[in-house]
Order: sequence, then C-alpha cells, then structure tokens
Amino acid sequence: MQNKKKDTDNSDYLSDKVNSLVSNIGSQYGDLLLDELFRRLNNTITDFDEEINDLFSSLKEHEQKKQSVIGLMKKGKSVTKESKSSQLISDWEIKLAELEGDKK
Repeated sequence: MQNKKKDTDNSDYLSDKVNSLVSNIGSQYGDLLLDELFRRLNNTITDFDEEINDLFSSLKEHEQKKQSVIGLMKKGKSVTKESKSSQLISDWEIKLAELEGDKK
C-alpha cells in the first residue's frame, strides 16, 4: 500500500513539473516547438523502452546458458574445451551435451 502512495506522489510530482515546463515553453515559443518537444520526448521514451527490452532479452538468454552449463556440471560433463581450459564450450556444444545426457 505504501508503494502505491509513493508511486502516485512521484507521478503527481512529475506531472506537475512537466505541466509547469510545458506551459512556460508554450507561452514563450509556441505550439510548433512544443510539438517538437513532445515528438523528441516520445522518441526518447521509445528508444529507452527498446533498449530495456533488448537488455532483458540478453539477460534471459545468458541466464538460460548459465543454467545449462550448471546442469552439465552437475551431471559431471566438462564445460570447457580441452585445448584451452579457460574457454567455455559453445552454445551448440552445450545443446549437444544436454541431448547426449538425456539419452543416457
């Protein structure tokens, strides 16, 4: 319940601040610049949303790979290449090892 009140307070504050700034801009510069401001603000929000979605997709993908590697390690499989002990095996090698593990 406390978070809803805090979110509402923040939203009200931002709304009041934006309205104040917009009224100043509108009276000083006119509707054309105000429209440009809103267009740029919308583009900024859209770009931010896309970046966040890409970030979460990447995090999800890395978490799935990490869980696959952990699963292989629990089964006693090697998750590093023999030639370079510090290099992890590739995604397709992980999938192949999982499939082989499931057959046994």
